[in-house]
Amino acid sequence: MGHPQDPRQGHQQDARRATIRLQNGTYVGECSYEDEYLVVDYCPTVAVGAGQVFLRSKDDLTKHTTNWVIGFDLATGNTTRKFESGPDSLLIPVEVSGDRLLALRESQDRISPNALVALDPKTGEEKPFFYFGLPPEAENFTSIDFTDVLVEDGRLYFGAKSVTGPAKGQARWVYAVLGIEGGTPKNS
Repeated sequence: MGHPQDPRQGHQQDARRATIRLQNGTYVGECSYEDEYLVVDYCPTVAVGAGQVFLRSKDDLTKHTTNWVIGFDLATGNTTRKFESGPDSLLIPVEVSGDRLLALRESQDRISPNALVALDPKTGEEKPFFYFGLPPEAENFTSIDFTDVLVEDGRLYFGAKSVTGPAKGQARWVYAVLGIEGGTPKNS
């Protein structure tokens, strides 16, 4: 009798680290796919780093708009930390920076400001980087469906995924890109 064949020889090795069950749509991972091969190409609200992946939950619209950001351990697939957005706001993962998750806190009540926040998966603490408002013409920028979000050098950038012009003969302002940075108090 021969020896059992080594599964690594002649076969592609499985690179999967863990399986994360999305529980029938409880978690949202907006991703785009290549048309022909259904290969995940871009996932703007899935942040990966520090041995974890962060997804957001579906928006709960029962009383107040709210959601959660949930961390999953990449080695086990188990949940690590849950961050609640609170009433009338949404948390949207943007990226992992060092050992913290940067997230967009989108205000839904039009009273509280939007914010860029750092979420610490170890302690569960939330630290605001800065608060901001948007001009009425740019309010769509907080919707990940229409916008790409990037944090770079302490600034938050929004970029429209697509832009269409106004109907013929109608002038209209259209934001294609918008950058925001926190203010620092000046010493007198």
